[in-house]
Amino acid sequence: MRSSRWRLVVGVIAFAAWAPPSLVGLPCAALLAAAPDRSARTRVAAAILGVTSLALLALPGGRLAAVIAAYTVLVTAAFVAGAALAPTAFLRQALRALCVGGVATALLVQVVWGIDGWGALAWEATRQAGLTMRFFVELQPEFITLYEPVVRFASVTTPGMLALQSLAGLALAWQWHLQLAAEPLGAPLAPFREFRIGDGWVWGVVAWLGLLIAPVSGALKVAGTNLGFVLGALYVLRGAAIVVTFAQALGVSVVALVIAAIVSAALAVPMLFLLPGLCTLGITDTWYQYRRRLAARRSNAT
Repeated sequence: MRSSRWRLVVGVIAFAAWAPPSLVGLPCAALLAAAPDRSARTRVAAAILGVTSLALLALPGGRLAAVIAAYTVLVTAAFVAGAALAPTAFLRQALRALCVGGVATALLVQVVWGIDGWGALAWEATRQAGLTMRFFVELQPEFITLYEPVVRFASVTTPGMLALQSLAGLALAWQWHLQLAAEPLGAPLAPFREFRIGDGWVWGVVAWLGLLIAPVSGALKVAGTNLGFVLGALYVLRGAAIVVTFAQALGVSVVALVIAAIVSAALAVPMLFLLPGLCTLGITDTWYQYRRRLAARRSNAT
């Protein structure tokens, strides 16, 4: 229990360096408030997390910050409502909440600002990506050659990045509510080595490739790029889970895998081969079912 809590603490710290902390705090507060546990500790934790998260969302900012704040509230409401009223597997529940929250946020933007609002949001996303990339260029001037393509890609995939941040935030919030509530709303997440997404999502990859080559509008191409970005990240995770499974079967420790991942992240060139390789492994698992075959072979061996 204590080691698990420390892992969650480290996870929250890493998440806060990558994404808005309210994507963890607000869902966790709402889950604690909706849990059957009525103890004073749970209620106090829910109140502190909720007030802090709402205060962070209310900080002054531009239109993009306001949209992210509204999206955070809507995704939180959809996720907690689903968990309390129609519970299902976590990933399905989270993806359903993301779809509901994303569509509701898009409608809100359209009603409040109209068509012009999308252009203003795109400009602000490009500006923020440029400021972030400028920071890295000041640290490493040779990155100047990557400035324009990275800024363009980061600004276009802002919705997809927000979706991935939301998935990670909801996962952390779910695990924290399990730690804090005596009667949580469900069971803990399965170990990472069991991570998988539905086989039907491979058609999303097909749709993304079709949108890339088809003569469609710019808005559809942006939507396709974000779809491919999110599915690519999920298939990378599926491939990494397969690697962890086989590594454990061969006696390779998790520490060794973490060190290898850190070294790969520090060296950009291996990452150019590692990420596509993991993504391909995750996609082909749709048909080859590597972990199931490994389990069957190990059971036959015994």
